Amino acid sequence: MRTIYPAILTVLLVTFLVAACGGGTVTPTKDSVSADVPASLPLWRYVNSGWVSPSDIQGSNAFSRELRAAVITSAAEMAEFNRAVVSKRTNGTSATLSRAEFPGSVVLAVYLMWLPVQGDPLTVVEMEIEGNRVVVQLELEEDAQGRAYPYLFAPMTMVTVDRSDLPATGLVEFEFRLDDETTVTVMVALE
Repeated sequence: MRTIYPAILTVLLVTFLVAACGGGTVTPTKDSVSADVPASLPLWRYVNSGWVSPSDIQGSNAFSRELRAAVITSAAEMAEFNRAVVSKRTNGTSATLSRAEFPGSVVLAVYLMWLPVQGDPLTVVEMEIEGNRVVVQLELEEDAQGRAYPYLFAPMTMVTVDRSDLPATGLVEFEFRLDDETTVTVMVALE
């Protein structure tokens, strides 16, 4: 019993000291907050990315750099997209794939027909909504991080946007830009 008393006394002393020093919590000051943290969250949420093999590759060749896009507004359109663009290697999880809840969201799917395909897939880096026009800026990783894939594997990205962030009704122009050089525009009538 005599060996227990010093241990209990030590625990009580440590507890008292921690409580007196503020419990170990640190209150961030204005100078300690990182300036790199964005002021607001992005308009889009990641759903899926990777490489796909489009079933309709007519009109493209190994030397073209063609951006293709789809604006998906329903489960039926998502099923049609999945039939036309077969996923070969994807990075999405069940949590990210379940973010596309129709009719409350719109899915933007973009892939790049180009050779060689090597490295990371496409990434959405910025999105602006100006009236009935949505501009989506994309980036393709230039540093190779994997082995080269054959031409039929096109790098792809898929994000979701809340329907409430888009115009209520009418024709909406979605413009997808890759390095401000390669662009594709999709017009969709939202209801």
